[in-house]
Amino acid sequence: MHLPLKTVADLGLLPQGLPTFGIPQVPFSVETLKLIALPAIAIAMVGLLESLMTASVVDELADTPSSKNRECSGLGLSNIAASFFGGMAGCGMIGQTVSNVRYGGRGRLSTLFAGAFLLVLMVLLKPWVSQVPVAALVAIMVMVSASTLDWGSAQALVKHPKLSSAVMVATVAVTVATDNLAAGVAVGVLLSGVFFTFKVSRLLSVSSTEDEGLTYRVSGQVFFASADMLVDPSMCGTSKAAR
Repeated sequence: MHLPLKTVADLGLLPQGLPTFGIPQVPFSVETLKLIALPAIAIAMVGLLESLMTASVVDELADTPSSKNRECSGLGLSNIAASFFGGMAGCGMIGQTVSNVRYGGRGRLSTLFAGAFLLVLMVLLKPWVSQVPVAALVAIMVMVSASTLDWGSAQALVKHPKLSSAVMVATVAVTVATDNLAAGVAVGVLLSGVFFTFKVSRLLSVSSTEDEGLTYRVSGQVFFASADMLVDPSMCGTSKAAR
């Protein structure tokens, strides 16, 4: 019907063949480091957090523990290796992973098959893949999002601690408003750190006993947020005992 329909080919160039080994042609200098430092940190932070979140979701769905250290180490090594073949940095994909587990994938063969099949699609079946409408991909992503979303999490906002719910809402709001996952993750991590500091500082208690001398007993974490309570015990609610 000659409609202005965008296809996969309009999104960018598809690979012309199998990837080949090559060293990135960039100058190894301080200027290059300054240019890539902030984006690299942002990508690494988002990739690690999303991979850890994906691993936690898989542990819950499959009821099997996993080594998060091995997950992160393997992710880092594979990203370094992929860069020598022209690949982009990647991380654990929550949507594809959840779909894989729900459809019965439990072992390494399932992830290997997914990668190999994607390679076949991009190289051998490129003429047909390039004609796929972007609208079809959007519909698929909408269904993947709907199937992977934990609809009960909205109800859990009322049951969870208010500070944890605030972090969740703020992370989602910033991500949607800025269309930047890194910004949402940064806000969530920052708020989590602030709230954690607030909660831990409230756990400090100071009491005193008089025997042969005056003995003070300190229980809890002593750090910059609770140092004032250590100096002035009346601030932590144990003023009578401390006096």
